[in-house]
Amino acid sequence: MALSILIKNGTVIDGTGNAPKKTDVGISANRIDAVGDLGSAAADQIIDATNLYVAPGFIDLTAHSDVYGTLFSVPSQESLLRQGVTTILVGNCGESLAPVVKKESLMNLERWTTGFSVPINWNSVSEYYKNIENLGVGLNVATLVGEETLKRNAGNLEEMIFLLEEAMKDGAWGLSSNFSFAETDAVAELTILNLLKVVKKHDGLYKIHLRDEGKSFLPAVASAIALARTSGARTVISHFKAIGRGAWGDFNRALRMLKKAQESGVDIAFDFFPYMRTGSMLVSLLPSWARYGDNETILKRLYDQKTHSEIINDLKAATLHADKIFIASAFKDKTVLGLTLADLAGRAGLAPEELILELLKVNDLNVSIFGKTIHGKNLLSAAKDPSCAVASDGAGYDAAFQRLGDLVHPRSFGAYPRFFNLIAPKAGIDLGWAVAKMTSRPAAMLGLKDRGILKSGFIADIAIFHPEEFKDQATYKNPYNYASGLRFLIISGRYAIANGIMDSKSCGVVLKK
Repeated sequence: MALSILIKNGTVIDGTGNAPKKTDVGISANRIDAVGDLGSAAADQIIDATNLYVAPGFIDLTAHSDVYGTLFSVPSQESLLRQGVTTILVGNCGESLAPVVKKESLMNLERWTTGFSVPINWNSVSEYYKNIENLGVGLNVATLVGEETLKRNAGNLEEMIFLLEEAMKDGAWGLSSNFSFAETDAVAELTILNLLKVVKKHDGLYKIHLRDEGKSFLPAVASAIALARTSGARTVISHFKAIGRGAWGDFNRALRMLKKAQESGVDIAFDFFPYMRTGSMLVSLLPSWARYGDNETILKRLYDQKTHSEIINDLKAATLHADKIFIASAFKDKTVLGLTLADLAGRAGLAPEELILELLKVNDLNVSIFGKTIHGKNLLSAAKDPSCAVASDGAGYDAAFQRLGDLVHPRSFGAYPRFFNLIAPKAGIDLGWAVAKMTSRPAAMLGLKDRGILKSGFIADIAIFHPEEFKDQATYKNPYNYASGLRFLIISGRYAIANGIMDSKSCGVVLKK
């Protein structure tokens, strides 16, 4: 029987860490049939990959297309596809779109979106997956369950455990947390450990957004290691980084802490995005106690004279570097876009800390920022670490999204080619391991058994790109530029991109654990 697709004459980087090798790849239906010299094998379609790299499709463990709303407004997820991404994991940083007992529990997600308007017509993870299937998405989608989502939809710990148990049975891949409680909050620690018993039982993944990436960075890393050690759950720290000069010197020590934990048997790793500027919500700059709760609760604190003053004092103690943080999006006041906090504070005659609170009030908390707060040497140290994977920490968009006027972080358009052609060479990472950090490493972290490697019997998710032309084209000021150099993208044996042109916008499937 003829192969569906035969990829000939390409330089195969198989995702295992092995060196590149000139060989062929044969596909039958949705799976890889063979990797090797396939000579004159018959095939329905033949791709001549001469002078091109052939690699597994990239797997993005920290994607936010769900809570940003673009999974539904831009189901093609074209900006990720054109980077070679074939699979995304959503439900990160404590927030997921399922399970939902009370639909109003998702209203707080408006702080992350440009007019969040997803028609929520599901309750369970199973129903949520079905909606994604019916929508038709450009790439494969898997979800975690957010701890904050559980809290808002349950009355007590017993109900949270029940919801998580049902979600795992429905095909969720694990749990995510975005810590907002104090380090000494024993009740919160006990809650998460009880939830992690469910994750461990189902061999799921636990993803952590660290409690503090700044001045208390090392204690936050120690806390994550302790949770991983105590629970025994497979753990990945999301978008691992040290923010600000006060934390930069601690980064390599944190890497040593992780290595020591791994050597003692703790299953903990991390992902990172290959940029020196962070992209986050302005509300995330508030002290943790001030950003706890729903939008209404947070806004009340900003308007209350006493808590307003306490927030200002905490912000002043945090050393913000207002000249290095600029506004990317704002719900109501678009005149602030592209300007730094220092610029805006000077114009308004306010201290930067006061300006932050005013911006949040005017825009109902919906303001996003870029901040040049990551040290270049730390970025390279993260890239070189054997336990890391590459992630975007972004979302899927299309070029038309720029009509809304907001800026998005360029990582949503260029994280993977940027890592491959800029960061990996600077860090001295060879081609085999550079590809592994985008494919087999994240697959192993998530628990995918048949993706991330070019191997007979594995699902045919394959990226074919030009070695030198595969580059990011997106910038902070002009982010809506697709990556260049990707020639073909195959998802489950179907063309998502062929000869550089979007072939189909619904090749993706829902991945259930």
